[in-house]
Formats: sequence, C-alpha cells, structure tokens
Amino acid sequence: MNKISAYSAILAAIEYARLNEENASNINVRHTDGLYEIQFDSDWTQYDCFVDEHDGEVLGFDCRPLPEHVMLAGESSRAIA
Repeated sequence: MNKISAYSAILAAIEYARLNEENASNINVRHTDGLYEIQFDSDWTQYDCFVDEHDGEVLGFDCRPLPEHVMLAGESSRAIA
C-alpha cells in the first residue's frame, strides 16, 4: 500500500489550517502507527495535526494561541530586522 511523504502530510496540515506554506514555522514531524503528527506555528497560533499516512486525510486537529512570551520574542526580532 502506498504512503504519502512527510512533506505531503505537512502540506495537508497547513492547508487544513487555512495557511500558506510560508506562514508556517517551527515545523516538527513525527511518524507512528500509520499517522504523521505535524506540529507547527504561525504568527499567533500553535497547531497540532494528525494526518493519515495512506490517503493524507486529516484525522485530528488542534490549535491554541502561542504563549505571550513567544509572541513578544517574535515581535522584538522583527523590529530589529
């Protein structure tokens, strides 16, 4: 049986979150028991998504605001650039 690549799973998770690929950062991928777990951030939000390795279907999705100290650190680094 064919399996999707980790990159395809990442794209499925980002699309499910209704983001563009360039808006996702700190991407982390784990693969166990037929699922890819994709964790990533956007400017304000942390995402955790489970993608089926066979068909790329998103089977679980959670998002939450980034902790305030992480948002403030990101803003100060952008102000310097």
